Formats: sequence, C-alpha cells, structure tokens
Amino acid sequence: MLNINPDNKKLILSIDGGGMRGTITIAMLAELEKLTGKTCPELFDMVAGTSTGAIIAAGFGLGLSAQEILEKVYKHGLPEGFRAQPQGLLLWLRYLLGGLRAVYNFQPFLDVLGPLAAGKTIGDLQNPIVFMTTRDLRTNNTYYVVSRGRGGARFADWPVTGAVAASGAAPIYFPPVLGNLVDGGVGTSGNPVLAATVEAMEFIGSEAGFIPGQVIHFSLGTGYRANTFAGGAGSRFWLYDWVVYIISGFLDDTALQQVFGTRAVYRGRVDVRRYNPYLDPASLRDTLGINLAGRPDPRKLELDSYSPAQIELMEEIGRAYARRVAWDEPGYMPWVETPGDRHGQGRDGGHPLPGILPVDWRGSLYR
Repeated sequence: MLNINPDNKKLILSIDGGGMRGTITIAMLAELEKLTGKTCPELFDMVAGTSTGAIIAAGFGLGLSAQEILEKVYKHGLPEGFRAQPQGLLLWLRYLLGGLRAVYNFQPFLDVLGPLAAGKTIGDLQNPIVFMTTRDLRTNNTYYVVSRGRGGARFADWPVTGAVAASGAAPIYFPPVLGNLVDGGVGTSGNPVLAATVEAMEFIGSEAGFIPGQVIHFSLGTGYRANTFAGGAGSRFWLYDWVVYIISGFLDDTALQQVFGTRAVYRGRVDVRRYNPYLDPASLRDTLGINLAGRPDPRKLELDSYSPAQIELMEEIGRAYARRVAWDEPGYMPWVETPGDRHGQGRDGGHPLPGILPVDWRGSLYR
C-alpha cells in the first residue's frame, strides 16, 4: 500500500473550482483511496474547497469516502440535477425570458444533493476540518467558511447545503444564494490553497497540530486546458473572444499563482504539492494511455459537462493520473523543473509550466 505520510504529519487537501470537472478530481481521490487503503476522511486532517471543491470538502466532513461521493454526487446526483432542467432551446429560452440572470435553477440540485447533508450545519463538520469560500455581493468580500478555529463560531450555524450552494453559485450559471452569496472563485480563491494554508497555520494552528515543518498540503485542480492561440490571433479578436479569454485566463492565472504564492510564503514550513492533469489529447493518449477514439474532446469539458460519455472520460482521466503521479514526493508539481531534462513539459500527464516565447520586434511600430 502507498504511504503518502510516513512521518505522520498533518495533511491538508484543497480542491479548485470547476463544476462537473470535479469528476476528474474526485476520481483522482477515489483512486488514491485504493492506493493507500484509507478513505479521504481518514487521510486528511483538513479539507478545503471552492465551488465543486466545496461539495467534495463537505462530503468528506460528512464522513463520505471519495468513492461514495463519485458515485452519489458526480455520477448520479449532479447529472440528475442538470437533466431536471429544460434542455436545448428551451433552456436558453428560459434564460432569455428570465432576464439573462441564470442559466440553471438551483432547486433540482438541492433536491438530489440536500438529503446527503441531512440538516447538518458547518459546526457539525469537525473531522476533518472543513473550509470553503463564498463571496458576498453586499460587502464585495470573500468569506472563509470554516468549521473550527477562530472563524468556526461565526459560521457554525450555517447549513451545510446552503454553504456549499453559496460556494458554487457561479455567476451566469446559477443565481446568487439569498440574492447575496456567489461562487468563491469570483476573486482569487478559485484555488483555495493559500487561504486554507493561512487559516490552518495562522488561525487554527497548534490547536489542531498545524505546526511549521509538520504539515503537507495537497492542492488538486480539476484539469487544465491550454488557453493559447496561434501567433497574431489577438488582432482578430472581437468582444466575445476577449470576454472568454479574460475569464479563462483569470481563472488559470489565479489558480497557479495561489500555488506559487503559498509555496513562497510558507517555504520550509508547509510542503505544498500540486496535482492537475493536462486535458490535451496527445498528453492523455501518450502519457496516461487513454484511448480517445470516438469519445468526447477533453478540451471541451466544461462546468456543465454531464453526459455519461463525458463523465466516463473524466473518471478515467482522474484515475489514470492518480496512478501515475508521485503522491509521496515532497514539493511535487505538475511539470518537470530540471533544466536540460524536460523543462516546461507536462510531467506524469500534468499541465505544463507556462513558458516564455521570443518576441520579434523587427519592423514593428514599437521600435
């Protein structure tokens, strides 16, 4: 059996937002359970998440294993919630007639997921400690909803279902919860790794054993899609292209910068490890051994990709990636960082390190 914690340190798990692409992440964790022989609630002392990551964090706080969450939530619950909505043209007509406020209604998701929380509040989630994020439009402030420590009393009476819904209320996709609370990824906490590390080390601390040098933090993404274009493509962009690029680029940049920032601030005190598969067909085929013939394009997996074929592919990606990566390697990152080796290339099927390309200024107006 794999031992990811031979020195018996405290383990933190944080999970990015990503909607249905959380299927990839929970499949990674279900495979990790097989490799270690332990469930995630047994492995981790604190679990943090934003949006889809909040669903997983709450599930672990409720004592569910990753395999149970994969089956009950990502393969059945969430798809049922999507299928209960109008489909195709009717869905977009409702969106238009509703004043372009939200594509999806929360109620079908609450109907299928709410019973899992069984009236529990945030204060009930003590082992592991649960941490999630949401943003309040009234204050333009991100709330760090936590079940223990100095912030625990403030959120103890929040219903688990409400907190998870608030963390996942992605603008355009879902309406704000209570008209005020939106997805924690609106801001810089789409990847909650830094916020969760600060909470654990500065506000919970030794009360729960979070002592410098004795903490490992596993940061998991929901899959990386290259948001790159051919040379000169920007000169042909129009408004829609820029909106899509800005949103995608912002989410990718903040997710990565949160990891870099955490490693820089807590260097020597917290062992931060990052895992995020690269949703590139060549990488999936050549590195992870996934046959993509006749299957959905992995580059088009979205927050609301819920078809059986898409879910099957995402589960396969997550499991294959989990079997490939080094869970027990200190400071693990998704790329190879050794100059002269494969610097900048995706490692073990992970996303590549962003590079720097030469810029040809010859003959331009800017010389």
